[in-house]
Amino acid sequence: MSSGSRFVAGMCRAAGWAVVASILIVPSLAAGESPGGIAKHERWVTSLAFSPDGGTLLTGGGQSLLYRPGDVIVWKTADGSAAQRLAGHETAVWGVAISPDGKLGASAGYDGQIKLWDLTENKLKADLKKQKNWARGVAFAPSGKRLAMACEDGSVMVWDVEGGKELKSLAAHTGPVHAIAWIGEGMVLTGGGDKLAKVWDVESGMEKAKLEGHGDAVLAVAANKEGTLLATAGADRTVRLWNSEGKEQANLGSHKDWVTSAAFSPDGGTLATGGYDRVVKLWNVAEKKEAGALPAAKSSVWAVAYSSDGKLLAAGSHSGLQVWEMPERKERFPSPAAEEGEKAKAAVKEEPVAEAPKEPAAEPPAKPPAAEGAKEAKPAAAEGDKSP
Repeated sequence: MSSGSRFVAGMCRAAGWAVVASILIVPSLAAGESPGGIAKHERWVTSLAFSPDGGTLLTGGGQSLLYRPGDVIVWKTADGSAAQRLAGHETAVWGVAISPDGKLGASAGYDGQIKLWDLTENKLKADLKKQKNWARGVAFAPSGKRLAMACEDGSVMVWDVEGGKELKSLAAHTGPVHAIAWIGEGMVLTGGGDKLAKVWDVESGMEKAKLEGHGDAVLAVAANKEGTLLATAGADRTVRLWNSEGKEQANLGSHKDWVTSAAFSPDGGTLATGGYDRVVKLWNVAEKKEAGALPAAKSSVWAVAYSSDGKLLAAGSHSGLQVWEMPERKERFPSPAAEEGEKAKAAVKEEPVAEAPKEPAAEPPAKPPAAEGAKEAKPAAAEGDKSP
């Protein structure tokens, strides 16, 4: 089975469903129809990105790989409401990005479609050339002038955003390209189904570094703001740090299942990772160790992202979207069920406990006198007590 096939099978395994079962799930949303707030959103969220000011969160997902239209949804982070659903993808959306100036959004889907969205008016700006296979992820360069795309066939495509022209095609991996991130303006970091992560010079198309060490497909990559530290994670469940030359700096640790996503905090001090084990872990980069975890998601985590000021951390999963306020780690839009649970706990704490009436203590029974010469019997040892 190919890495791409394993990844699809893993999604279904994590969800506990076969692919065909997904056609029985809730109807797709009509164009412009509000999907409800973040707290009530229960559809797939496979990718997400914050706007530069943190006021908007763009998510991609859907409800089925093949049989229902995909989701591209614009959310307001102030109140968790949905500003707009951007319709157009025929199947699930697997990658979204927002340009550095916040004016454009990009989305890539299982249908091979790459779309650019005008986020100032929430409408389609352009359709880029449709690919023959699964488009797994997209990323804007820091200038916003170029867009890189990860492809199922192992290639990386680079586009001119303004003109919609293909600038470069890189034969990046022998397996699917699962993840992509820019390192400054001139290089990209890719993760592939061939167990490798690579650094590429976009202008020359030359491989600059090969990051070897993972035992299975590399599903997530990230670079800090300065481009001096890289992170990779994958199906071998490990999370690793590298320098920009491709030398491994640390194997931070692992999740209990595939690690699907990774994101550095803006200051580079923390790395967040999400996995099929329904956990978002936080790693202290300087100390190279785990710094805690956020409350478990309801299902497999597929995407994580920080806002540009580091005050919000979002995670997308098979059953919706969660946003935490950092560093407090407080969920901003808890689900109705979670809110009810918290209210119930508070009610129990506030309920005064009536004291039971006190009764006068009974006199202890008199100890029978021991027979002359007899020894007091020792109590029998408890079961399993191995003390002498």
